[in-house]
Amino acid sequence: MKALTYRQFGGPDRLRVEDLPEPVPQEDGVVLAMAASSLNVIDIRSLKGLMAPFVDRKFPKIPGTDIAGIVTATGSRASRFKIGDRVFGATNAFKGGAFAEYVAVPQSALTLIPDFMTVQEAAALPTTGLAALYALRDLGRVKPNDRVLIYGSSGAAGLFAIQIAKALGAATTTVSGTAGVAASKAMGADEAIDYKSGSVAPSGKFDVIVDFSSHFPFAAARRYLKDAGRFIEASPSIPKFIGSLLANPFRKQKHLMLQTVARGADLDELVSLVKRGKLRVTIARSFPIQEAKQAFIDHDRGGVVGKIAITP
Repeated sequence: MKALTYRQFGGPDRLRVEDLPEPVPQEDGVVLAMAASSLNVIDIRSLKGLMAPFVDRKFPKIPGTDIAGIVTATGSRASRFKIGDRVFGATNAFKGGAFAEYVAVPQSALTLIPDFMTVQEAAALPTTGLAALYALRDLGRVKPNDRVLIYGSSGAAGLFAIQIAKALGAATTTVSGTAGVAASKAMGADEAIDYKSGSVAPSGKFDVIVDFSSHFPFAAARRYLKDAGRFIEASPSIPKFIGSLLANPFRKQKHLMLQTVARGADLDELVSLVKRGKLRVTIARSFPIQEAKQAFIDHDRGGVVGKIAITP
């Protein structure tokens, strides 16, 4: 099969398309013929070696976590899906594997693609959609009339977070670049701030702040949090994990770390939001797998509003 690979950590210049053996399903997993995938920040971080403490040194590696496709094989204990089903979900974020013609995935990390969604929309949803859901529903515990600040709202996770916060009944303020302001308002933001204007001063205090940009540290965010507010770090590091774990019991303002694991039930919740018109998927652009190197370059450059899709 054709797969996008890298044999050394580094930049997009390390990426190659090469022939590799097709994967076989685990006992509780399936193999998909990829119809679409999408690019995430963690894919770029993994390529650069920034996730090295969490991954092995075995090469070649195949990047990519989001996947949508057709089931072509099932494991001996996999009974949720049958050959021919259209499904979507995500691989283990630290292992990747999605940017290939065939992908092995645990059945627990998948759900069926509904008829009202295209495979590209489905492939754009898992990692960033679940990140937004877990940040707001689980860590933020957002409830009606809460005030939520979303920093870095022009990326896919930020755009999903705006919509999920609104679905939960919250008022939303966003911070993004100029291109993201219009997109944030289109997704329902009550207030959209352009950080390039030179002034980033949200009005009032917030119950929940989510940083999808990695440029708004907890120390700076605390002044905008209510006394018992919750700050969610979307790209945590090991030192931040340890620091928050030790400090949170002794302070009212909580510094919480986001972790995303694909589960079928949570994917179904995202599908339900799409079906009810509460969640829209924004595809910024699409690249065939042979041109995926350019997708990494574009994403790393910044300014992409929504998701970049990868297709066979």
